[in-house]
Amino acid sequence: MADKKSMSGFKQDDKGVWWISNYVSNAKLRINYKIKKLLDYKQSEYQQISIVDSVAFGKMLVLDGIPQISTGEGFIYNEMISHIPIVTHHNPKKVAMIGGGDCGNAREAMKYAEIEKIHVIEIDPQVTELCQKWLTPAEVYEQDQRFQIFHRDGFEWIQEQQGEYDVLMIDRPDPVGPGKKLFEPEFYQYVYNALSDDGVVVFQSGSPFYNQSILKKTVKQLRTHFPIVRTYLMSIPLYPCGLWSFTLASKRYDPLQANLSKLHYSDTKYICPEMFLASFVLPKYVHDLLEI
Repeated sequence: MADKKSMSGFKQDDKGVWWISNYVSNAKLRINYKIKKLLDYKQSEYQQISIVDSVAFGKMLVLDGIPQISTGEGFIYNEMISHIPIVTHHNPKKVAMIGGGDCGNAREAMKYAEIEKIHVIEIDPQVTELCQKWLTPAEVYEQDQRFQIFHRDGFEWIQEQQGEYDVLMIDRPDPVGPGKKLFEPEFYQYVYNALSDDGVVVFQSGSPFYNQSILKKTVKQLRTHFPIVRTYLMSIPLYPCGLWSFTLASKRYDPLQANLSKLHYSDTKYICPEMFLASFVLPKYVHDLLEI
């Protein structure tokens, strides 16, 4: 294990041990997470990967000092990025996720028996390794014959796909390092090409308050390719401001017209039919930002 002094965001004082995250560029916002213990740490080819046991959120995946998901509230992110595009599509058979090395969104997709293939494309095998050890045990998804993980650069992988997938989930990180390419204009074209004729895609599109430029650019790029583009919101306590956005784009199906009887929510903790629809109700400032 590396020297803790070299790890991004780690600090100890007389009140305890803290993980300090500068979530917004130029350190406009700083959040401290009190932790009980550093459980694991690796410096991979791409990033620093840490698993910490936090006081408020349970076990937490941290990449380059920025918390990504936790056992305490990770169900919110995973349910909202997966169920909404799957239910929006009328008959999804092939589903893929770029990112999401913890495989939580894949676990949600497995609830839909009609899906025939569930693929995860994660650039960093060490993220998968640590998440299997501490967050989602491998046996949870490896027993499902539909599941397959590819440790590849998502930007390169998607260029090889042509009309292959009915649903894509772009669980992209912040626009830095290898993840920066997933925000480039050409990436949106590659995504469009990788979808079937009636395909649906969802993008992680940042905070509607702190990441307004990311959200606005995401919507603008998607509107150049797709006839239906809708942003939806959810409350994620781990993230700054607590409010987060995904943006769905579809070649044919409108999520507001989805058949909600297909929604598998008997064992979910956040999403239900009412929340599915309510998440698309946007505050006026977001309407104005997106020029809806």
